Amino acid sequence: MTFYRHITIIPLLAIITACGGGGGGTDVAGGIIAGSVSGGGSTGGGNTNTPTVTFSANPYEIVAGDTTVLSWSSANATSCTASGSWSGTKSLTGTENITLDNYGDYTFSINCSGATASVDVTVSDEDSEGSCVNPHNAKIKQSYIGDYELPMPQNQFGEDHLRAIGFKDYGLDWIYGNYQSRGDSWINDCTQEEYVKLMYRTTLRQLKEHGVETAWVYNFGYWDDHQAETWEINHSRKHIKDWQVEFIAETAQELGMNMHYAWQFLTLDDQNNSLFPFNGQAFVDMNLLKKIMDAHEEHILWEASRLQSLGVASMSADWSAMWICFCGLENEANSYERDELKNYYIERMASILSQIKGRFDGEVYIGEGIIWNDSRVFNEVDGVIVSLPNLVYDDEVAGATVELLEERVAEYTTDLFNAWNCNTQQPCWEYTTYEMPKVIWNLFAQSHQSFLSRGWIEDGFCTQGTYLDVYYDDCIQDSVTTDFSAQAIFIEGMLRAIDKQPWFETKGTTSSTGYWLSDTLIPADNQSNRVIEGFPNISQSVRGKPAEKIIKSWYTGSYEQYNPEYE
Repeated sequence: MTFYRHITIIPLLAIITACGGGGGGTDVAGGIIAGSVSGGGSTGGGNTNTPTVTFSANPYEIVAGDTTVLSWSSANATSCTASGSWSGTKSLTGTENITLDNYGDYTFSINCSGATASVDVTVSDEDSEGSCVNPHNAKIKQSYIGDYELPMPQNQFGEDHLRAIGFKDYGLDWIYGNYQSRGDSWINDCTQEEYVKLMYRTTLRQLKEHGVETAWVYNFGYWDDHQAETWEINHSRKHIKDWQVEFIAETAQELGMNMHYAWQFLTLDDQNNSLFPFNGQAFVDMNLLKKIMDAHEEHILWEASRLQSLGVASMSADWSAMWICFCGLENEANSYERDELKNYYIERMASILSQIKGRFDGEVYIGEGIIWNDSRVFNEVDGVIVSLPNLVYDDEVAGATVELLEERVAEYTTDLFNAWNCNTQQPCWEYTTYEMPKVIWNLFAQSHQSFLSRGWIEDGFCTQGTYLDVYYDDCIQDSVTTDFSAQAIFIEGMLRAIDKQPWFETKGTTSSTGYWLSDTLIPADNQSNRVIEGFPNISQSVRGKPAEKIIKSWYTGSYEQYNPEYE
C-alpha cells in the first residue's frame, strides 16, 4: 500500500517561544518535523542548550479502527505537553499507539519546553478506496441457515498453532469485469485498481478480526504456448497480478499478519489450448512428467525469489488443482514403470525444495498435491498439508451430527498414520521415515448437505450435469440446497478430531480457497448466461457463515453468536 504523508509545518514565529533572542526554524526530513530555537548573545552566537523536538507518525494514513504509532524525541527540554488530537503531559522521549475509530484528518502536536512540532494523520473509511465504496453486503436468505443444530465450539488452540485461511482462488479483476459487463452503476465510482485494493484490504481485516494470522493466497496463470518445447508462464496472464500479490503482502504486514503463497497448475496456454489431456487428473509417461516438472521448477523458483523480496512468511513447493496419475499415457504402465515415475517425481520435488530454500528464507510446505512418506521430501519441509475428505454415507446425511463427523475424521487420521507408517498392507520402501513433519490440517467443507457424502461442487460458475443421480440440470448449482449448518457441523467435527488426534504433531489449520473475496452470499440471477461472482452460498467459503464464528472461537477463544442480516 502506498501511503501519502500529511505533514503540518508549524510557522517559524510559532516555534520561537523560548530562550529569548536568536533565530529558530523547522527541519523537514523523512516526514519528521523538528522544531527548535537557537539563542544568541550580543555577538549573535548560537546557543547549544536550545530545546528541540522531532515528531513522526507511522503510518500517516490508516483505516478507521487501526492504529498509528506516534514517536517523539526531545533535547534540552524539561517537559513535553501534547495538544491537538491528543493531550496530556508526555515523557521527554517516547512512543504512543493511537487508535482512531472515525475517519477524517487528525493533527497531533507536541511542545517540549517551547519547541513545537506537529504531524497530520488521515483516517479513511474501511469500506472505501478513493472514490470506490464497498458495493457488497452480507445479507442472506433465511433458508440458508439449514437443517442441523449449530454446534458450540469445544476448545481453543494454543498460542503456537498456525491460524490460517486461504482466499478464494480467482482474481478480483475477473469479478470487476463481470459487474462492469452487466452495467452495475457502482462501477462508475470505482476504478479496477481501487476495487481490487478495497476488496483485499477489507477481506484481510475481516480475517484478522476472526483470529486469522496467515492469509493463504492461491494463484494460477496461463502458459505461453502449449506446443513449445519448454512451457513458460505468461506473467501478464496470472489470475492474481504480481502487483496485487505485492499489495496483499504489504497490507497483511501493516495489519500484523503473515501471507502464504500457493500455486495452482493450470493446464492451458494463453490461447486456451490444453497442454496435455486432463480431466481431473493427468495420465503421464516419463517424457510428459519431465516436461511438467521442468515447467513447475522454473516457475516456482521465480516465485520463491519474488516472495523473498516481499517478505512473505511461507510458500508451498508443490502445486494444487492438477492431479497426476503415474500410470502411463493410457493407464498401461506396469508396476515397475509406475514406481519409476513416482520415484522421479519425488527426486525432482526434493531438488526443487532444496533450490527454494537457497533463495527463500520463509517456511516451505508441501501437500497441495500428492503426498508420500518419503524422507527425501519430508526431511526438507517445515510442514505438510493434509486435506480431510467428505466422510459420510448417503443414508447418514439426514441424521449427521458433529459427533459422527468427529468420529469419521478420527478414523481417517488413524488410517493415514498407519498407511504412512506401513502398518497396513502398504509396503514400506527405501525412503520411508518415521519422523513425520508437522501437519497443517486443511478444513474444507462446502455449505450444502450433499457435500457430506458426495463432495465438492463447482462454486465459481454454472456447470451442467446430473445432480444427485436424479435429474439433469444446465446449472446444477441452482439445484443445490444451501445449508450453512452442514458446513458448521463438519468444521466443528474436524476441529475436535484434529485437537484430540494422537498420531501427528499439529502445526496448524487452514482452509484452502476457503474465504470469499467479498461479503456477497446470495448469487446473482441468470448466471448461466453471465457469471458474476459464482455461488458463495454453497461454496467452501466460511465468510459470513456460522463456520466462521466457530473458527474464530478456536482461534481466539472468543465465541460470537451467529447473527446474520436477512434480505
